[in-house]
Amino acid sequence: GGHPHVVEPAEIIEKDGQRKLIIYSMGNFLSNQRIESMDDTPNSQWTERGVLMDIRIQKENGQTSIQTAQAHPTWVNRISQGTYSLDGYERFSYQTYVLEDWVAGGRYYGQLDLDTQARVDTAYQEMKDFVNLVW
Repeated sequence: GGHPHVVEPAEIIEKDGQRKLIIYSMGNFLSNQRIESMDDTPNSQWTERGVLMDIRIQKENGQTSIQTAQAHPTWVNRISQGTYSLDGYERFSYQTYVLEDWVAGGRYYGQLDLDTQARVDTAYQEMKDFVNLVW
């Protein structure tokens, strides 16, 4: 990708008898690019999302290979601080959520308001379907 600010699908290719993992774009880890700040930009919900990769690498007999690769979809939450800057801009805090922790069965499930939970659930499902990384 050309710095797209959104996740792009990973690709697995075979070269010289080995599988190679190509990650084109991991999206935004922490950003104010989101539905609320992107006006009428199409698909702006994708700018709130990213992916962390858990990759296990093995080096043996002078060869380096990926043993496992797992994608962990993320979503940036923006929370109003209830205060404003001297210039009149609302202040926010930002938190990056690893989504599997916030959906049903996750360790933080049930701690979000209903609207935020709905956005998290949608982001998680759409990201899992989109990334679809099977190593």
